[in-house]
Amino acid sequence: MAFKAAKYSPMNYFTILRHFFTLTIALVQFLSISVNAAPYESYAFPRQEGLTEDNYPVPLSGKPITKTAVIVKKKGVDLKKYPEFYVPENESLAKNEMRITAIGSGSVAPIRRAQATSSYLVELGNGDSFIFDIGSGVVGNLFSMGVHPAFLDKVFITHLHMDHAGGIFSLFDAMGWARNTPLHVWGATGTTPDLGIAAFTQNVRKAAEWQVQSKQNLVPTGGTKIVPHSIDIRKFSPDNPRQLAYDKNGVKIYAFPVIHTIDGSLGYRLEWNGLSMVYTADSEPSVFEAEQARKADVFIHEVFPSAEEFAEHSKMPVHLVKNVLSAHTMPDELGLVFAIAKPTLGVASHFVLDDNFIDSAFKNLRTTYGGPVVLAQDLTTINVTPEQIVVRQAKTDLLASLLTRPKVEGVDMRPGQPSESKRPDWLTSTRITK
Repeated sequence: MAFKAAKYSPMNYFTILRHFFTLTIALVQFLSISVNAAPYESYAFPRQEGLTEDNYPVPLSGKPITKTAVIVKKKGVDLKKYPEFYVPENESLAKNEMRITAIGSGSVAPIRRAQATSSYLVELGNGDSFIFDIGSGVVGNLFSMGVHPAFLDKVFITHLHMDHAGGIFSLFDAMGWARNTPLHVWGATGTTPDLGIAAFTQNVRKAAEWQVQSKQNLVPTGGTKIVPHSIDIRKFSPDNPRQLAYDKNGVKIYAFPVIHTIDGSLGYRLEWNGLSMVYTADSEPSVFEAEQARKADVFIHEVFPSAEEFAEHSKMPVHLVKNVLSAHTMPDELGLVFAIAKPTLGVASHFVLDDNFIDSAFKNLRTTYGGPVVLAQDLTTINVTPEQIVVRQAKTDLLASLLTRPKVEGVDMRPGQPSESKRPDWLTSTRITK
């Protein structure tokens, strides 16, 4: 069918031009509203919702990678209704509630924008906050969760690989302007002093000396201290499988050894108010660690793709990848660990997220375990109550700023004394002044 060209009079052109300007003004107003809208409401996940061939959500689409996003622990009771996404400034914790967030879910080879390395934030309804591991690239995610850095002062490190401990410098940089109390760090002693948490934290502090001196007359200095809490690995034995590392405000955190490279790798079990979380980070699968995690509400454990998949991702030779993976856990092995531990929810973490790796990971895991499992991505958020466990993704502000400074009684907020290190006068004299 042939289309005839429309005939336009000068009046037609005027009418079209008027409508064009009207639409343009409306569009500008809409964009203005969108720009000024709350950052969470206007936030769009990097990818549209989609599914793998086996119907698991694809990463970065706003959906947790699981088919069991809600687990009911107690039937016949009223369950709390949660929004689709966790928005930090919009939700407060109930007094009997625990929230666990994957601050870093990725692997070390390489660090990617979409996946920081290892770290989990645990927040409790009593106001306590704990960080488990502080890997490279995680602190931006951590600060975006709406917890003021003044309260991010308790870090439990599983082992001293940099993808689990290297982010401590950025957290330490919260001193003065955000946290004016010491940073407390728990970890293993190591078989020799130089391999322990005390030496590690002392070296971090030494490496930051220029930073500290350059700011000590600008900001308060109480946050320039790092306090190590050493867990003596010599005390572990079959008769003493775990040690109480933390006991305060109703929270108990136990440490236990895991199999990973040299001696000095730990797992942690947090217990509070009848709720429990276990985090083992890197480890070879063992009956021992599974027993330490038995019946936990949430058990977070590493998992790796196959040697061929990881070689494809990391561009490492397969024979070297097999060396690396011998110190880690494969999906079918993780299933065996979960089958012994029987957590309410198993969390597979430290995984290289790729659309093509997800289905094979779950297929292999399902050969040995049939319980609820989520494959962690950054900002996967897990709310735990006595009645249920709910898994979601968090929406956080990409330009998040500090919340109102909390009032902490007895904390000296006065700046310190200037450093004795002085700039040369010839350089200072060139400073531009108004």
